[in-house]
Parts: sequence; C-alpha cells; structure tokens
Amino acid sequence: MNKKLQGLLSLFQLKPVEMELFARILENGTITATELARLANITRTSVYDYLVRLKDSGLITQTLKNGVGKYAIEQPEKIQLLLNEHSEALLVAQEAIADLKDAHGLIQAKSKPQFQLCEGREELQHMMKDLLLYQNITVRAYWPILDIIRLLTPQFMETFHNERVKRNIKLKTIWPRTQVPSKQEYSFLKIGEPDKREVRLAPTGVAFSLGYALYENKIRFISSSRENFGFLIISNEFTEMMKGQFDVIWNNSEPFTF
Repeated sequence: MNKKLQGLLSLFQLKPVEMELFARILENGTITATELARLANITRTSVYDYLVRLKDSGLITQTLKNGVGKYAIEQPEKIQLLLNEHSEALLVAQEAIADLKDAHGLIQAKSKPQFQLCEGREELQHMMKDLLLYQNITVRAYWPILDIIRLLTPQFMETFHNERVKRNIKLKTIWPRTQVPSKQEYSFLKIGEPDKREVRLAPTGVAFSLGYALYENKIRFISSSRENFGFLIISNEFTEMMKGQFDVIWNNSEPFTF
C-alpha cells in the first residue's frame, strides 16, 4: 500500500488490518469475504467483522450475486464527501479548542503558582515530554547539553528532538563553552531552520550544570546526572522574570553553528 493511500485511510481511524483489506479490495475490483480471508491470511469470521467496520465507515459497498456477497470500494466521489464532512468536523473541533484555550488561559491567569518535583531518569523524561503538548511556540533553554544527554540518554533526546520539530517548536538555546557536543556523535543536534534550533555559547568563564527551559508560563529545571533531579514551576510572574534574565545572557552570548 502506498503512503498516500495509507494517509487517506488513517483519517478514518482504520486499523492496519482494515487498511490492508481495503487495499486488497481495491486491487481486485470486487471480491468475496472468503477470497479476502485467503489473501490476507486471516479467518473468515474476522474478515466479516472488519468488513462491517469498512462499510460503516462508508469506504466499501456490498452487493449480492447468486446469494454470495461481493465487496468493492465506494465511489471516490462519495469518499471525497466523507472527507469533506471530516474537514467540517475538524474545523468545529479547532474552534472548540480555541475556546478551550481561552478559558484555560483565564483559569491559569487566576491560579496560584504550581511546583512539581521529579527525581530519577524516568520522571525527568516524563517532565520533558510536557513540552510536546504544545505547537508553534519558541522555547528559551539555558542548557548544559552534554550533561542533559548523559542524564536522559541519547536515544530519548533524539526522539524528543524529532517530535519537537514535528510540532514546530523553535528552540533558542545557550550552551556552556565547555559542553560543545560532537556533531558526528550526536547528529540530531543540527542547528538551523529545518531543525528549529538556534544556538549561542555562553560568555567565557560561565559554566553551569543545572539547566532550564522556558515556554509559555512554565519553567523546567533539570540538574546534572550527579544529583539527578528536576522541577517544573508554573507561574506567569516567575517565567516573565526568567525570560528577561535569559534575554540578557542571550544578547551577550556568541552565535554558534557546526
């Protein structure tokens, strides 16, 4: 199955096996449940269950010939109408999300500051993932990059980087001069617009092992692997103060690229 067809079918929240059956029907024009079961190497009983799902989704049709049911894909024009309905529902949902964000923002503005403490690698990785709840934002990070990689593992950091880029989360980060990583060893630490990362090196003599990241009304601190702890503060006033301090250091730091 090509990626375009897979992308289309994913909009209907089909299981992989249901996508495969749809593709088999498309290849054969019309086909019986028995033939589908043989081609897909699954039981006929299971095939019937999947066919019901495909029919209910409006993607296939069933006809009877000599008492035998045969299945074919629905006309592409009708599938297009279904997609239009999905698009309209998505627009309504997006408007609801916008209203939800406004309401949530008002609540956050009135709420008291919050503090969350995390200990150990697993909890710190989970705290990092909080950032991936957002899209289209800019993060300011005062980041001892090598300490963070050692603490959270290169595998986690590479996966995290890829997800961040998908969400169009831009990163303005300051590294200590003593922690410039190897581009060959950590290829995911690319700098530039495609990777949504801009890097500067802290002024000479400034070293740090406790890092922080600022986004929205949150600031996330993570220590080195020696102490292995972190904490998340949710506070409008505190993040605004830290943004001001970060910007001062940023303006006095040296632009860097590999």
